Amino acid sequence: MSADDINSYKTVIKAKLSGEDYHDIVIDWTDTSQPYEQQVFSRLAEISGISVERTAEFMFMDGGDRYEFFHNERAEPKLEHTLLLSMQLEFNRENLLNLMNGNERFGLSLRLSCDDNKHFYMWYAFVPERFMDETECTLNFCHYLDNRAILNKLKAIVTNDALQSQMKDFLVQPRFPYFDDFFLIERWHHAYRRFNVMQYYYRTCYPFYQNVMFVCQNFDYVPAQLYLRTRG
Repeated sequence: MSADDINSYKTVIKAKLSGEDYHDIVIDWTDTSQPYEQQVFSRLAEISGISVERTAEFMFMDGGDRYEFFHNERAEPKLEHTLLLSMQLEFNRENLLNLMNGNERFGLSLRLSCDDNKHFYMWYAFVPERFMDETECTLNFCHYLDNRAILNKLKAIVTNDALQSQMKDFLVQPRFPYFDDFFLIERWHHAYRRFNVMQYYYRTCYPFYQNVMFVCQNFDYVPAQLYLRTRG
């Protein structure tokens, strides 16, 4: 059924990784057995091979630099990052069609997340086609990072219980020391470097890197491109 048919009982989100065909993520609005967004999490698990329980959130771009977040109620262990959990638009047909701009297709951008509960999860960002280029990387979608090969590397981290158990003692609290109500340093960066996952935790494409350079000056971590050269 057409994604922009507001009378339809189903809505189809078309999303793809770089180098792949579009996948159909079908939302059945007659299925009230669970929150509607859980249908998206289930389909993302099928596409990625990463279980629903190891997925934290998916996001839709709503404009050039704004995202709408939808968190996973079935994440295990339960998510504790309450700041993000409070930033939630209701996932219903009207809101989804607005986010889809009718029937726009999306690139599926990948993120590795470490929750306050000290466990790794996957995040997914739905990037509208208008913010993508067929061959070149953009600020929001990277052909070198948003592909199956990188997804498999992230999967190996997210599903590695031994790694996460070893890291726990190095993930010190408080995670974000405050200074005049601003987050200045994420102290967990040291653990990410120690266990060689830093290069997968931060985006390293040049457009994104340029956009965050001014932030890097206030953070206690090796800039991502330099880190990649030295750690592989």
